[in-house]
Parts: sequence; structure tokens; C-alpha cells
Amino acid sequence: MKNQGGDLFIVDNSDKDWKVRNYLEQWTDLSVSFDIATGFFEIGALLALDGQWQKLEKLRILMGDEVSRRTRQALLDGVKSAGTILDISIEREKDRNDFLTGVPAIVDALRKRQIECRIYTKEKFHAKAYITHAKHAVVGSAALVGSSNFTHPGLTDNVELNIQIRREVEILQEWYERHWSEAHEITEEILRVIERHTKEYSPFEVYAKALQEFFRAHEMTAGEWERSKSRMYSVLDQYQREGYQSLMKIAGQHGAAFLCDGVGLGKTFIGMMVIGLVRELLGSGAILGYDVLGFKPLLFFILPSAGFFVVGLMMAFFNWIELVYKQAKGMK
Repeated sequence: MKNQGGDLFIVDNSDKDWKVRNYLEQWTDLSVSFDIATGFFEIGALLALDGQWQKLEKLRILMGDEVSRRTRQALLDGVKSAGTILDISIEREKDRNDFLTGVPAIVDALRKRQIECRIYTKEKFHAKAYITHAKHAVVGSAALVGSSNFTHPGLTDNVELNIQIRREVEILQEWYERHWSEAHEITEEILRVIERHTKEYSPFEVYAKALQEFFRAHEMTAGEWERSKSRMYSVLDQYQREGYQSLMKIAGQHGAAFLCDGVGLGKTFIGMMVIGLVRELLGSGAILGYDVLGFKPLLFFILPSAGFFVVGLMMAFFNWIELVYKQAKGMK
């Protein structure tokens, strides 16, 4: 902080004991709300004020983006840009804050609309201002206007140039309200970006994700499994292999597929190929030859007689689908 010419009050982050963060922290004790305009918003700004911003009844953040076209696509691009910047800042925050301490409080405030976020895409928006509304009229509103974005570097590290305004703050507030009304609500989008990093995962989900990363780029493909592990695939003629592959492709796209072909063209063999794939998963605890469970919970399914049991399960499954369909249509 520097004082020049009596009334000029400068905050530039040059003093290690007096930065934009310190200025805002002191105003949280005096204020009922903040209105913030920033070119960019990062999670580190709120975390730098953790324990202080919670004292405010309302915190509005009006942010810009790098897009200035007046189209719906500009809005979508702007939201994506803001989300990407926020997402990157959260990943960076994990380097110094493994458990993202302070982030759950931000999520809760976004849900309750204690914190509201909007993005301005009508024109390129790169303003920086911090309007603080005091609890008592005797203190009055004030504003810090300058170069600091609402980011951790902008509040603490970068050499910035910000000056405090105490007179005619209502003119600046009118400017803020005008741009706020023209901006688009993105609080939900911001909430979704942050929630992705704070979601609690079950042990099984963590295990499944670990397996996915472990086998990434060297997992056995369906084709490799068919050629090396399947006992039926080598028996099939080429047109039957193509039928099986088409069946699996359609099932993958739509969740189900019907095998329809002329009499005597080998539908039974194709069906046995599908049954073999199901039996491997249920019986060996493996997918495409890779052990995912670590034990053989249903070893029965790899025995020859279990093929009939798999057929029964598949028939029961399709009967269940038909029943659900009829109930949805109001049929008995």
C-alpha cells in the first residue's frame, strides 16, 4: 500500500504485509456484500480469503472471457472458457492443498446462492473492480479499481495497480448493475465444475478407476480376445464373424440387439459366441482376458453345463425388458 497526494490510496501487492487479499479481508469485517468484476476467476482467490468471505451475506462475481461475438455460441464458448480456467486452477490448487480444504464451503455457498456468478459475453470484458458495501451507513461503500483479477496471483503475487475510490461509488455501482443485468447466469455451471473435484467416490469406484488407468493403452482389444481366447471364434465362418461383430456393435450403440438371419446360416454359433463372452466375464472375473476381481466368484459359469444357465439368464433378462415395456404402456 502506498499513499500519494493525500487522498490517493494504492494497493499494488508490493508490500508483503499489505496486499489486495489483506485489503479485502479487512473489508469482510465491515461489509454485508461484495460486488466483484474480473477478467478471470480462479478458485484460489476464494481460498485465499477462506474464513473471511463467509462473513458476507452475498458475493457476486461478474467475469469475462476471451470471446466477444454476440451469438449463442459465444455464450457457450464463454462458459466453456470460464469453466476450463476454473478447472485448471483447481488442479493447480491440489499441488498445495491435497484435500482442497475450503472448497466444500464454496460449493455450499454456490448452492445457497450466497455466491453468484455471471459471465459477460456481449463484448470483451476485462474489467477489475471490488465494490464493498458496508454494514453501516456511517462507513459507506468503497471500491478498489485497477488491474487485479480475482485470482490468487492477482490478490497476492503479481505487481498490480489498484486505487481505492470512496467518492461517487454509486456511479461505479450503476456501471456494475448495468453489466450484471446484461450478463448470463452461470452459477450452476461453476458449481458443476467444482463439484467434480469434491465428489466422494466409493472404494469400488476408486478401484475401477485405478484398473482403467493401469490397463490404459495396453488392454486386450475385443479382436485380440476373440482370436486368442475364444473357443468359438475360430469355428465361425467369415460371414458369421461379421454377424457377431455387427451384433456387438449395435448392442454397444443401443444397449440391445436382435440376431435375425435366415434358417441354417449359423445363428446358433453366433449366439454361442455371445454366450462365451458373458461366461468369461461371470465365470473368470475377467474382461477380455484381464482379471478385474482378483478371484473367481462364479467359477461355475466357465463349466460346459453353465452355457445353458447363461441362456436362461439372457432369456430372463429379455422377459424382464418386455415386462417393463408393457408396464410402461399400461398393459397387463
